[in-house]
Amino acid sequence: MPYVETISRNQLKILSLDMMVDQKSIARVIDTFVNSLNMEELGFTRAKSAIEGRPAYPPQELLKLYIYGHRYSIRSSRKLAYACCVNLEVIWLTGGMQPDFRTISDFRKDNVEVLKKVFLEFNKRFLDLLIGYQSVDGTKIFANNSKDKNFTGSKLDDRISWLKNHIEEYMRQLEQSDDEEELTGKFTAKELNEKIAEAKERLEKYEKYRTFMEENNLSQMSLTDEDARLMKVRNGFAVAHNVETSVDSETHMITNYNVISNGTDYGQMEATLLDIKKAIPDKILESTADKGYESEEDMAGCLLNGII
Repeated sequence: MPYVETISRNQLKILSLDMMVDQKSIARVIDTFVNSLNMEELGFTRAKSAIEGRPAYPPQELLKLYIYGHRYSIRSSRKLAYACCVNLEVIWLTGGMQPDFRTISDFRKDNVEVLKKVFLEFNKRFLDLLIGYQSVDGTKIFANNSKDKNFTGSKLDDRISWLKNHIEEYMRQLEQSDDEEELTGKFTAKELNEKIAEAKERLEKYEKYRTFMEENNLSQMSLTDEDARLMKVRNGFAVAHNVETSVDSETHMITNYNVISNGTDYGQMEATLLDIKKAIPDKILESTADKGYESEEDMAGCLLNGII
């Protein structure tokens, strides 16, 4: 049997960009939704075009790109920038715009708080469908912060003590050396001086961290992701965020989320459900959660706000 015939690359076709995107494509849903938003009221950066200077990329198109990437698990700003050049749906969605990866990355970084408002705006379109109760639970999401760049008071105290002891030992060995080239144990005097300087630099850094934690009354400190904390997870401990999520029992739609630095779910019902209740002030909101949420004060706050 003959092979399937391919399209000739040299065949001239007259068609628009719109004809190349399926009418049922998710890109069309994203386009319609974002075009219905008031970017300035939501608080997006550069929502109002500047009169002078180089024209900026419209935030509507960058938001469409971000949502599309989220839908198809394209997280990397570099991969999103590449998709703007090769993906027909993305080219249609953004109007042929080709921002570099830094522009895409900066857009996400500058509008972190606004993106939750977009999420809530989307949910408003489906409030009539939310007929079930709200199920609330927490999920640990690993941070980019490594354990080595997460500090507690006791961890810093141990490192400070360890460094002071090593500096004292290096100094003791250095005093026994009369010549810089003479071997003193495992190291020469020159090597000992280098190690002392390095240890003092690290000691100064850790002491600054300790002072900062005391002044700001912090129990933990993370250098890469400031809000991340060392939390208990399924396979031990990891530096993570705790994402409290509410889901509608009938539609299984995520109705709200709340990212916290606390490793437990205790007392988080009201904070997680309050935004939903504000959107439907005339209805009683029913919810359920496991025993880890049980807090009398939190449950009383829920009842006062019409949440059972």
